[in-house]
Amino acid sequence: MYTTFGSLNTALQTLHSMQQSIQTSSHNVANANTPGYSRQSTVLVAGHPYSVPAMNRYAPFGQVGTGVVVDRMKRFRDSYLDTQIRQETLARDGWEVRRDVLQQAEVVWNEPSETAINSQMSQFWTSWQNMATTPAETGTRTNLLADADALATTITDTYRQLKDLRTELDAQVGRHVGSINTLASQIASINERIRDVEGVGQQANDLRDQRDQLLTELSGYINVDIHEGESGTVMVSLGGKLLVMDHVATQLRVEADPANGTLNRVVWADTGQIAQVGGVQLAGGLSAVAPDRLGGKLGGTLIARDMIVPGQMNRLDQIANTLRTQVNTLHSAGFGLDGSTGLNFFTGTGAQDFAVNSVVLADTNKVAAAADAASLPGDGSNALAIARLATAKLMNGGTATIDQYYRSGIAELGQQARQAVLMTENQDLLVQHLEERQEQIAGVSLDEETTRMLQYQHTYQAAARVMTTVDGMIDTIINKMGLVGR
Repeated sequence: MYTTFGSLNTALQTLHSMQQSIQTSSHNVANANTPGYSRQSTVLVAGHPYSVPAMNRYAPFGQVGTGVVVDRMKRFRDSYLDTQIRQETLARDGWEVRRDVLQQAEVVWNEPSETAINSQMSQFWTSWQNMATTPAETGTRTNLLADADALATTITDTYRQLKDLRTELDAQVGRHVGSINTLASQIASINERIRDVEGVGQQANDLRDQRDQLLTELSGYINVDIHEGESGTVMVSLGGKLLVMDHVATQLRVEADPANGTLNRVVWADTGQIAQVGGVQLAGGLSAVAPDRLGGKLGGTLIARDMIVPGQMNRLDQIANTLRTQVNTLHSAGFGLDGSTGLNFFTGTGAQDFAVNSVVLADTNKVAAAADAASLPGDGSNALAIARLATAKLMNGGTATIDQYYRSGIAELGQQARQAVLMTENQDLLVQHLEERQEQIAGVSLDEETTRMLQYQHTYQAAARVMTTVDGMIDTIINKMGLVGR
């Protein structure tokens, strides 16, 4: 039979449920500005009624309710939006790295500027033109050597800065791998805690928030696949190999690439196998890789290290090699004021060691302006021939001059930098849009929480009043009944 004490228990259940609901709203309010926090709510359901047949069951009634209980703590979050946010974060962070590197490369080239290669190359050709006019003038020869030395110094310094940039990017690969390992270990640790909590029927909402935030951060570094298992743990795979499995994280490491000992490649620490992302090997020499297949900070760094910066260095090498070869061919066939011949004007094997021949630089008379020893000292025909190299189609298979080839490279770099800026901005807007949509679902509204707390408060007060009423009923039964005749 349903007793008076049953009503007391119903009121008690209500008090407990409302107290837990108020606690949940308080937790939401406290974390309204916590990054990655997902709003929570108590799911209230009717308690199990008395319905089991028994000898003392009160027959005239059907099931008798037992009040309200908290069924579970609901976590408001859209997993599909999380997946989209991670994919777009991967693309955004990859473009961001490429944007920064391209802008830094623009600073290295320093165009347009009077001290940059384009201006100094124009001055170099002008000096040879002046030499053809007054080949016997010491001042003209001195100016030529000064302009040539300035051009050579700028080329070698530009190459050095690009090389230093590539070295820094290579070191950055190692730092990114360290961050990936740290995030993977943290995800594995939270996996274990979620498994233990949810394995006993509880809910690990706050732990899931922490893990989701770490997974999004990890997606900013590298392209990973994420799958959640029945136990609540997630599996994170990279290129078909598990990076995180339950509470175990497999580490990555960097090692010198045998194909290029000056660069690092990324391998699995346990097997030494080259790590892959999207089917692309993370190793030196990515010239055959489609850039759009590599995203995230690590992918963007690899693109910059193995494609963008080497492309700039190769262009500078081609300019230096063409200048050295073409000028040397003519200069070595000419004659200086002292009758010297056979001397190269430039030395070196590329842009890295491009320089004016020290013998010529030390003696202006060694500049071979004449084409014939018999016509010295007034012959400047060889200097004129060298000056005409400025208009010769020597680059791109005979379709562009050295100056045109250089300027087209600077223009191409500017276009790439602008594209990277636009793509970064577009991706950033897309990520912000997705995050705003997620915030609409998972974010905490202080007005809404205030309203809910007032509802819970009034229900709590009403349940307390019910308990007071039932207490009065019990007091009547115990202390006031059966007093007749005393």
